Amino acid sequence: MNNILKKIIRKLVLFVRYNPYNYSIKIRNYLYKYLFKSSGNSFNILDGVVINFPENISIGNNVSIHQFCYFDSQDDIIIGSNVSIGNSVKFITSSHNFLDKDNLIKNQGVSTKSIIIEDNVWIGCGVTILQGVKISKNSIIGANSLVNKDIPEDRIAAGVPCKVIGERKWWKF
Repeated sequence: MNNILKKIIRKLVLFVRYNPYNYSIKIRNYLYKYLFKSSGNSFNILDGVVINFPENISIGNNVSIHQFCYFDSQDDIIIGSNVSIGNSVKFITSSHNFLDKDNLIKNQGVSTKSIIIEDNVWIGCGVTILQGVKISKNSIIGANSLVNKDIPEDRIAAGVPCKVIGERKWWKF
């Protein structure tokens, strides 16, 4: 897709970003299919979601992204299928460099690492996910958590910083 068309699509996304009506959800989904690196057939992005660098996002099928989420996708963000992302979740793929004490922090640049969310994950409201994190399949992240390390498969995690607090148990009858 040429750059002029991508710029037009980005402007259209800005136009419908804060519109809460059902037709706006359909328009946003349609437009983001052209801007994302890859996308599944069915996903919903509700109003007020801010996505920087959508070309670095891959999203699976049956994903819901609720209001006021923020995607700082300076590096890749990979979201699997059947993922539910609550209100006001932040994905941060960058961090300031700060080791050189002789230079201002803001002049030292940033480093980036990707974020991976595997299939069947529920991310509660207000969660912040930092760079380099992988949340494995079938996991739940509790509301207002700060995820700064990987979460294993089938786990329930919460807190600041996020810690595993339980395991999702699968019973066979």
